[in-house]
Amino acid sequence: MDRVEVSSTPADEEETGAGAGEGAEEGGDEEQGPKVVDRRRLRAEDDGQAAEGEPAAEEVVRKPTFVEELEKKVAVAEEKLRGHIERIDKESAEFRARQGRELERRTQQARKDAVSAFLGIADDMGRATAAASGPFEDPAKRQEALESLVEGVRMIQGRFFQELASFGVKPFSSKGEKFDPERHEAVRTIEVNDPKLDGMVVEELAQGYLLGDEVLRPGTVAVGKFSAPS
Repeated sequence: MDRVEVSSTPADEEETGAGAGEGAEEGGDEEQGPKVVDRRRLRAEDDGQAAEGEPAAEEVVRKPTFVEELEKKVAVAEEKLRGHIERIDKESAEFRARQGRELERRTQQARKDAVSAFLGIADDMGRATAAASGPFEDPAKRQEALESLVEGVRMIQGRFFQELASFGVKPFSSKGEKFDPERHEAVRTIEVNDPKLDGMVVEELAQGYLLGDEVLRPGTVAVGKFSAPS
C-alpha cells in the first residue's frame, strides 16, 4: 500500500515562515499546517509518460493446437475427395467408351446375322429366274418352266417366312377383324349393305407383321362403310 508522506523541507519551512508572517500580518493568530505530497499521483504520471514514449508490445494471437490439427485433417480429406472424384470420372468415361464399343459390336453382329439369313433366299430366287428365262421354242417346255418357277417361288416364300420366324417375326391376318388403328392402316373405304360390316376390315391389301407382341408393320386394309338407305 502506498503511503502518504508528510515532508518538511527548508524551502517549505521558508514558505511556511513567509506564509506565517503574511498570515500574521493579515490574519493575526492563524496557524499553518504541514504540506502533504501524494506520491501515488506522481508515480502514475511517471508511468504514463513512460508509456507514451515507448511503443506498445505487439500482441501475438496464436490459435489453439486442436484448431490447427483440424484444419490439416480437413485439407487432407479435401485432397482425397478430389482424387476420388477424378478417379470416378475417369472410370466412368472408360466404362461409357467400352459400352459404346460393345453396343456397336452387337449391332453389327445382329446386322450380319439378319443379312446372311436371307442371302440363301436370294440365291434360290436367282436360280429360279434363270431356269425360267428360256429361251423355249417348245410351248410345252415353256409351260413346264413357268410351272417350275411358280413352285420355286412358293418354296422361297416358305423359306423366307421361316427365317422371319427365327427372328420372332410372324404375319397376322386382318380381313374380318374390326378396324384397329394400332394394327391396321386404312387406305380406303368400301360401301357395304350389311350394317354388321360397318367399321370392319373387308379387304386386306398388304399383310401385317408382329415382332413378338408389338406391331412391326400394320396391315394395309380397306374398311367397310354402311350407309342407311334414304
